[in-house]
Amino acid sequence: MRSIESKIKRVIVGKVEPGEDLIDSIIEMIKKYDIKSGLINCIGALKKFTLGYFDLDSKEYLKKTFDEYVELVSCMGNISFKDGEPIVHLHISIGTKDYAIIGGHLFQPSIVSITGEVFIFEIDMKLNRVEDPQFGLSLLNI
Repeated sequence: MRSIESKIKRVIVGKVEPGEDLIDSIIEMIKKYDIKSGLINCIGALKKFTLGYFDLDSKEYLKKTFDEYVELVSCMGNISFKDGEPIVHLHISIGTKDYAIIGGHLFQPSIVSITGEVFIFEIDMKLNRVEDPQFGLSLLNI
């Protein structure tokens, strides 16, 4: 295990409007406020979204896009960088109309239906990602 210590620098709060993409909006916030890295926490509602599950055998994400109104029960993740560009890594739990919960890695599209309430807790250092040959994924470089 590797670890570092950091401090919360500031908290940025955003409201994503209906029809906007949640991930694009978070990237826009990162650039607008020049966020170094941090923790993301969101709630709200979506109308179109893609979930992914990383398959260890194939070393690929299995993805499924849903086109239905759902509650964004929980969404958390982080902000890091690769080759100078922000990487938004999000995992979500979705509540469906039959009260089931599904979840996974959030991919685009991630279209908001009513609102997306985003809290970004910026830390005082920049985190980077590097390619991990074992998994073929860009993982945190700590």
